Amino acid sequence: MGDLFGDLMTETHPPYLGIYRSLQQVRAAFHREGRISDANAKLDETVKFLVLHFGYMKGLVSDADYSALSNQKRFEVGLLNRLFAQIAECPIFQRKGIGSIFGDNPTTIFRDGDESIAFELFMAARQAFGVQTNGKAEIDILNEAFGHHVRDNFRNHTEDAQYMTPPEVVSFMVDIGIELTKQLPYQDGEPFIVADPSCGVGSFLTRWRSVHMQNFGSERSRKMKCVGQDKVDRMVRLAAINFIFSESHGDDVFLGNTICDGSPISEYDGLVDLILTNPPFGARFSVDDLRITSGDSTPFFATSLTRTKVVESEILFLDRYLTLLKPGGVCLTIVPDGVVSARGLAAVARQHLARNAELLTIVELPPVTFAQAGTRTRTAVLGFRKTRKPRRSYPIFFSEVTDIGFQVHRRSGVPVKKSSGNNQLPGVSLAFRGRGQGMRGSWREIAPCEQREWTPRTIIFDHESLRQSSAQDLVPLRALTKAPARRKATRYTEETYFISVLHVIGEGVLDVAGIKGYQPITPGLPVEAGEVLVSRINPRIPRVAVVPDLGRRLLCSSEYEILTARKGVSPYALAFVLLSPFVQEQIQSLTAGTSASHRRIKPERIYDVLVPELDYDGDDEMTRMLRRYEACCRTITSALVELEEIKSQGR
Repeated sequence: MGDLFGDLMTETHPPYLGIYRSLQQVRAAFHREGRISDANAKLDETVKFLVLHFGYMKGLVSDADYSALSNQKRFEVGLLNRLFAQIAECPIFQRKGIGSIFGDNPTTIFRDGDESIAFELFMAARQAFGVQTNGKAEIDILNEAFGHHVRDNFRNHTEDAQYMTPPEVVSFMVDIGIELTKQLPYQDGEPFIVADPSCGVGSFLTRWRSVHMQNFGSERSRKMKCVGQDKVDRMVRLAAINFIFSESHGDDVFLGNTICDGSPISEYDGLVDLILTNPPFGARFSVDDLRITSGDSTPFFATSLTRTKVVESEILFLDRYLTLLKPGGVCLTIVPDGVVSARGLAAVARQHLARNAELLTIVELPPVTFAQAGTRTRTAVLGFRKTRKPRRSYPIFFSEVTDIGFQVHRRSGVPVKKSSGNNQLPGVSLAFRGRGQGMRGSWREIAPCEQREWTPRTIIFDHESLRQSSAQDLVPLRALTKAPARRKATRYTEETYFISVLHVIGEGVLDVAGIKGYQPITPGLPVEAGEVLVSRINPRIPRVAVVPDLGRRLLCSSEYEILTARKGVSPYALAFVLLSPFVQEQIQSLTAGTSASHRRIKPERIYDVLVPELDYDGDDEMTRMLRRYEACCRTITSALVELEEIKSQGR
């Protein structure tokens, strides 16, 4: 290969920027040309251009022909199509039983007269493939191309939904998989089988193959076979191309519904050593249908449920993983937050899993993880090992990741990743391998069958551990407050003031002017001066305040939990400890919800939070600090009330 492609083999910083710019040029060119409106067709043509560049890199076309296509004055659509057909008919693009991945007559959609748009797409794809092959950035070009063209198309088809897994998460799961399978035997004559039952474009399997080769060399890698399956034909073709791009020879991908009995991947039932996967979320399967179609693949949910009528895909796939794994086999899968924390069928699935496997790890991911794919659903990496006799209690690794090293913003209608913060996943991987109590994770011995939920933040902040690590005497919040009173929702009138969640403007301070001018249409809960308000919605933004006396009857938003301090406990001292980092970490650990802005803590759980035992009558440093805090809050509130009165009188 000459220098025609070498000028693109340079590092882009940040690594995503170059590929986004190039793929955005492809997207913009298709949009401007207007002839291809279907997102899947755009993806197909983009992949063909990427294959052209791959073919040149592998020496499947001559320098002279490639040079002609790279020169706008010499570019010909006829030459473009001849070179693509030449590459597509090479043995590496042939699949057993179906011939070329690109069909019997491989060609692009472009014809004579399309030179301008075809050349623009050729060069943009060339730039994108150059970023892919620079060897320094973990970028799955087909995954990224899929995200640019087809993401919105799949969002309305939940059964076929494909949420591209960020390379940061793929790399992390592969690293953990390497660690977990180091001790598994690679026996002669019996291949080590790695599977992705809902493989999409094959990112997990290609990454696994690459990292495994780096860690164990070619001899052990030859004893390994990677297999994928997807129910969408386009995904199967893309995965096959991805295997070719990554030179994963001998690996295979099948078209089929993994949930159903008799699909191609069923050949590996009970034989799989490792599963790396990100299943579809939100698809619903009828239990009556499962009894007919999936009795062998998902035996628990197909035959054991009597009252449940439907099972969601993310729960159903857990049963499928168990039938695919051999005894001792390991699974690492991405699941929505509810699978490890919710009640109902999710809790049933956790108990079924605990009876047939040993939990290895749960790592919570931040809401931004899949934002580029169009969802901010909270997710977690769940790892377990199939075993016939799980231990009752054993160490399990838990971690909560709050920074994954990027944010997602929209540019020209496309969600684009932008490097931001520090990716915590490599630190989690180190903590996992070190089996220590690091900053990024913790090994805790628990009995999964007895655990109500498996949420890392709940387990990490358990009461026993907190008491052991604290130098202060700790008591549940309920020990410092009266039992919550029943309050009847009341409509706002002009004779009342209403305190919304947004009226907390600082450390225990309320926006008095905002309260007096607020006229809500929703009812509120009666609240008295001296009571403490704690926002239950989106606790990552602490909102705690003592209710002031504003001279009128007061209502507050139902998103508040209203605390009444016990006799001898200052409400300001209560507010102070509730705002402390120690207590805020607990509150945030007990929240649940699908996105950062809609997470809530249940009312009853607030009262279980551990707080320092308060001695407001003492004379130690803590007590003096509490008194100063109360004095400051009272002074600020009084000043705000007085300023508002002055403004209202026009002075």
